[in-house]
Amino acid sequence: MKTFYGWGRKKSGFNAIKLANLNENSKFILREDGFIRSTGLGDSKSFSIVEDDLGIYYDAQKPSRLEFLLSNYDFNSDIKLLEKAKNAIELIRKFKISKYNNGLQISKDYFKNLSKEKVLIIDQNKDDLSLKYGLAEKFNINQIIDIAISENPYSDIYIKIHPDVINLRKKSEINFKILNNKCKIISDDINAISLLENFRKVYTRTSQMGFEALIMGCECIVFGMPFYAGWGLTDDRIECSRRKRNLSLTEVFAASYILYPKYNNPYSKQSSDIIDTIYTINRFKKIEKKRKNKLFLFGFSKWKHKFILPYLKEFDFEKVYFVNSNLKLYFEYARKFGLNENSSIYIWGAKMFPKIENFANKNKIKIVRVEDGFIRSVGLGSDLTRPLSLAFDDLGIYYNPLKESRLERILNNNIFDKHIISEAENLINKIVDLRISKYNFDQKMNFKVENSFYQKTILVVGQVEDDASIELGGFGIDNAKLLKEVKKINPNAYIIYKSHPDVNCGNRKGKLSANYLKEYCHLSLENVNIPSLISMVDEVHTITSLVGFEALLQRKKVITYGLPFYAGWGLTEDRIECSRRKRNLSISELVAGALILYPRYIDPIDLNYCKPEVLIKRIKEQNYFIENNRRFRSINGLRNLIVRLLQKMVIRNQKK
Repeated sequence: MKTFYGWGRKKSGFNAIKLANLNENSKFILREDGFIRSTGLGDSKSFSIVEDDLGIYYDAQKPSRLEFLLSNYDFNSDIKLLEKAKNAIELIRKFKISKYNNGLQISKDYFKNLSKEKVLIIDQNKDDLSLKYGLAEKFNINQIIDIAISENPYSDIYIKIHPDVINLRKKSEINFKILNNKCKIISDDINAISLLENFRKVYTRTSQMGFEALIMGCECIVFGMPFYAGWGLTDDRIECSRRKRNLSLTEVFAASYILYPKYNNPYSKQSSDIIDTIYTINRFKKIEKKRKNKLFLFGFSKWKHKFILPYLKEFDFEKVYFVNSNLKLYFEYARKFGLNENSSIYIWGAKMFPKIENFANKNKIKIVRVEDGFIRSVGLGSDLTRPLSLAFDDLGIYYNPLKESRLERILNNNIFDKHIISEAENLINKIVDLRISKYNFDQKMNFKVENSFYQKTILVVGQVEDDASIELGGFGIDNAKLLKEVKKINPNAYIIYKSHPDVNCGNRKGKLSANYLKEYCHLSLENVNIPSLISMVDEVHTITSLVGFEALLQRKKVITYGLPFYAGWGLTEDRIECSRRKRNLSISELVAGALILYPRYIDPIDLNYCKPEVLIKRIKEQNYFIENNRRFRSINGLRNLIVRLLQKMVIRNQKK
């Protein structure tokens, strides 16, 4: 059978119907956005779509597939559907999820007079097709305003203007000249659920916000025939003879939000459902929210300027300013380009900019510190490889245990529900099965471990000794002291020392001499696959290395000699304690905080935000490509060699 697709009651929709009628053995499908669409307005990535082979949900002049479901579905025999609907409704209330999710949360002091009851009138776009086809043309918005005022003489009457009208995309039919202070206008772009929490009664023609009002327990008076009217839930001022059934809120929700739409998660790049959609929008809506202020970035070396931009989509790129960290007058430079109390300030890592930090403190600006994420790339950061995940921390930074970080607060306070625990467990399995690490070198394991005569095998992890995580969280321990201490405490163990890849390639400090390694370990390794190496040992000993975290994912015993982000939660044996970390976590809870809630991930194909599972898939695809493409390996190797030589030349010149 041939299928013709079109968009609702627009030209393409009418063409689809016409073509289906003209061709034998054909049908039409009309598409429209679903009822939980996106993090932002129409140009944001969509989570849901409806496909209707009878009509379209907002056209009450004719039957639609949704109306058919509401009229005929046996809800009583589908307990699982109703339970899912109830769960989704609770999550919508909890996370304040609407069709579009870019609106601001309402402030506690937004409504001045708390003693009087409040009534809300919902305005719609002048050209909204649901008004034309939703039997709403009998009443205009100005009549509805008069009716609401007359029916509620002792209440405060508010009118909510549509977001598209606020953003000057569409026009309203309201005659503002004749209102004469009878009503209060809400023109702010406020989250619908957050707003509806403050009202007892709502007036609308066909707006979806009317159904959201029902979800929030409001009385809803309807002057059209939207999909949720005519089922006994609303005070209907017109009738639809086809709708003869009384339904509960849960049943109408189940049909319209679960059975009718199709969900696809643009962050995981796969089909989804309503529960996953709600959780994902709640997770991403904040970082996708558009911002109008200027952003100043300090301490970002030149090569970082290009790669950081995909992580800054909420800003207008013309208002993003990189300030050279070598500038002596960096503060004056920033002020010259408009740094003020409304600006945002990002600093790379733990770098210090005293004047900027003083300015931020004085003006109550939260400095955001940026650093590589824990699943970073295929290749080293010191080889100037694009990072595919970054951490944005508005409290501190994860490797500085001297003060609280956003990650530490998440791990201390977040309630990890069943949904995110399940997501974390699936992520752990993927990471372990596919041998994912921070840099994802796919090196061969061409060495022999002769450990049969030893009680246990220990991996000691070397680090970059001038790295900020060692300087801030190492508490005086370096690679040599670590290795010596492990040997002293474990005289009967087989000890493997793995040096850091940045040290191996000569980019960074921390190399141990061959004689020292011979004295304190049995096997010294450089370029090996870290997950494979972890699988071969019983314990991992580290100062603050991420390898310790990766070892926890493989359920290995981990001993920390510094204070990394994963220590202090009851999962590691720690030589140093942190009094702020007061909670015992499971591995799944640690992963939920550190790998799901804390970092941002970028899909290297389209440079859009994604979930970590998508990045893992891309990393394995890139590993496969590199392994099977000798020419690319040669070019990439030469490129890395040139980068390392240039960096050494820069360092020598700086020393001079």
